[in-house]
Amino acid sequence: MKLKESVVTVILPVYNASKYLPDCLNSLELQTYQELQIIAIDDCSRDDSVKILRQYKKRFAHFEIHKNKKRYGLAVCYNRALKKAQGKYVAFMNPHDINAISRFKRQVNFLLNNPRTVAVGTQYTIIDDTNKKLERSDLPEEHETIYDTLIHTSSLRPETVMINRELLPKDILYFKNTKYPFIYTEVFVKLFQYGKVANIRQSLYFHREGIKHHGRKLSRLKQLNSMIKIWLTSRSNYDYKPSLRTMLPPIIKGSL
Repeated sequence: MKLKESVVTVILPVYNASKYLPDCLNSLELQTYQELQIIAIDDCSRDDSVKILRQYKKRFAHFEIHKNKKRYGLAVCYNRALKKAQGKYVAFMNPHDINAISRFKRQVNFLLNNPRTVAVGTQYTIIDDTNKKLERSDLPEEHETIYDTLIHTSSLRPETVMINRELLPKDILYFKNTKYPFIYTEVFVKLFQYGKVANIRQSLYFHREGIKHHGRKLSRLKQLNSMIKIWLTSRSNYDYKPSLRTMLPPIIKGSL
């Protein structure tokens, strides 16, 4: 399938998100960049999520809704959506969160102006359930720091990332069924082979704090085990070799 040059495919996995889903969809509808293909994958919600998606579908030119017959989790939702993605650019979205209206326009412009950059995230602002702003992120902007710290810190907020698929081999984007946030980590590590990764200085995303987004949180020991496993796999499979000094502090801390 030939990618559509100026289209951004927004992947929106949805599970029991009816309380905040209208805010999320409104922030997509109001985007200053309108060449969007939105693919919503409902993961067998038990609330009104699908009903809300269908209501908003009437207001978007290219809005697809797909329903899973049972709950499969994020990996299956992402992989299913990627098979249907037509855009040169792919962006992610959490149904509890909100985009700044200029998010996609700024990210597309950044990628156009930086043709060797394969993916770009943004700063984000934490909000509560009433949309009150609580705290702003301070993520590294430059490729080198993101490269060295990706596995053990939040140097990329996964849902803020936009990927330029034109720089990637076909089918390189594939998600394995691992826990959040490690479900994204190996995919992002692969990107380092094909270009630079950056974060935009502006806060263009609002992440809702205190929502149970991704199931039970991993214990510290399991987080450490997952981090080491991904680190070793990435070194052997993707020639990913961050500075050892950046890995030692979190490993030592996690073992205490």
